[in-house]
Amino acid sequence: NNTMNIAAITITYNDDFKLDQWSVFYKEYKKELHTHIIVDNGSDQSYVNRVKSQFKDSVILQRETNGGLTVAYNQGIRYALAIPTIDAIMLIGNDIRLPSGELTKLYDSLFTNPELGMIAPAIIRKDSSDIESVGCFINRKMYLKEYHVGQNINDMDNRIFYCTTVAGGMNLSTRQFYEQVGLQDETLFMYSDEVDMGLRAQRHGYKIAVSTACRAWHQHINPSNKTIRKPYTAFLISRNKVYLARKHFGFSRSLYVFVYQSFKATKDFASSIKNKSMFSYALYFAYGNLCGLLGIKKNFKFIINN
Repeated sequence: NNTMNIAAITITYNDDFKLDQWSVFYKEYKKELHTHIIVDNGSDQSYVNRVKSQFKDSVILQRETNGGLTVAYNQGIRYALAIPTIDAIMLIGNDIRLPSGELTKLYDSLFTNPELGMIAPAIIRKDSSDIESVGCFINRKMYLKEYHVGQNINDMDNRIFYCTTVAGGMNLSTRQFYEQVGLQDETLFMYSDEVDMGLRAQRHGYKIAVSTACRAWHQHINPSNKTIRKPYTAFLISRNKVYLARKHFGFSRSLYVFVYQSFKATKDFASSIKNKSMFSYALYFAYGNLCGLLGIKKNFKFIINN
């Protein structure tokens, strides 16, 4: 399809362990792109040099510091919007396998429905046909409620599934979507960016959907020695929920989310008596929850240096 002018944006940060695999994934959808933008979030120069040698045709934007996903995505989105011919912008994680042809189907679905601002493929679990995500709804606690998780994608009809939001790491939007809804909220750093975008899209009258006719595989490539999330992620997850509750619905909703998360943190502390590695996670979660309620937006060194 020669009329597609898609800019794809991928964030990277010292991802040596998945660089080769990412390069293989990229080759599958490369021909369907107008521009490929990589935003490096302050990695070591030796890693950036490896990225440059593997992605010779890509635009590589180098950041001095780690600004988190939202700052880095915004840098990429601004770059894409500065190219007048770009009509669609894809955010895609470097552990997503998007087979050749799927992006074209996604693009066609996006542009055949004028109400749509953003669309995503069905996201399938690594090397399987089990659904990881086909769109989400946001509950009162600002957490995502997902349907069809774990079901076989081959049992679903091909259709457009309308939802409040879609996965932050694999979606395609029209140019106008970002021009009108705006860029990502840089306070978030990472986590819950899709909650914020979904609620803002709704306010601007845009619909968000998943096309179950299109498929992408989330290959979850982790460093060989790491399986659990680092404790600082708990801080961001809990803080962002309370922060977004206040931003979109006011203080009483943020208090409601704070109380819910306080109970959750207490339960986590209790279970950390048996499982010591849970303790720091629960501590960071409780701390983030409090920072969210007090409106503390700064990102601490323990986050930025990760």
